[in-house]
Amino acid sequence: AREGTVMSANVVADSEPHSDQVQSLGDGDALTPRQAAAAIFSRRLSALISESMVSTEDGATRSLTLYSLAQHLELAYPDVPVSQSGLYRLIHGDAIPRLDLIIALARVFDVPPDYFVTGERK
Repeated sequence: AREGTVMSANVVADSEPHSDQVQSLGDGDALTPRQAAAAIFSRRLSALISESMVSTEDGATRSLTLYSLAQHLELAYPDVPVSQSGLYRLIHGDAIPRLDLIIALARVFDVPPDYFVTGERK
């Protein structure tokens, strides 16, 4: 429903997280910073996709799919390389996104870019 929304993005670089800020899965195994970033991003993107609806040509609405999100990103941000399989890897925590993709997704879903890192909507 928010596909046409575009927002300006102000990106501020934070200092590196301290080593004592490593998250865990709850079973005692500490996540590396890369794994923690992938897990946070995966949860945030999954939540946004699950709550998003798109209008079809016949006026009906349906849930957003990775395919339709990839198509929209390709059209709206042709300079940001993205694929359905790349989004699948991001959703499943198997990859971490590039900054340009984070900014493009933030604009599509009308959230600040740091939502994908901290999980807080502002």
